[in-house]
Amino acid sequence: MAVSAIILEPQNEFEQHFSIPVATQNFFERFWIPAIESINTEWIAGIRYGIDVTKEDAVFLIHELSLLKDWVRINLQGDVQEKILSRIDLFETTLPTAFQRGDAVVFIG
Repeated sequence: MAVSAIILEPQNEFEQHFSIPVATQNFFERFWIPAIESINTEWIAGIRYGIDVTKEDAVFLIHELSLLKDWVRINLQGDVQEKILSRIDLFETTLPTAFQRGDAVVFIG
């Protein structure tokens, strides 16, 4: 099983194929969750159980991802650090493109 972001109720081909990979379930539980818990955030903490994100919510989520990125740079090293940072970068650049339709909802979990 994997953690990823998809658009709920896709309305077109772009939305049907939209997907942002986050991590395998094992990697997420082993590395992402301790990092998320260390910075005590609202939005990214919800990814553990699954969250719905609207265009308005995405701003807050992306801000929290920048806080997570800072934590990862300080507290993790090597391949683990590189993998998480690359996925955060992917999120920061790709998530805003999901909201081409104003009422789109992205599920992350």
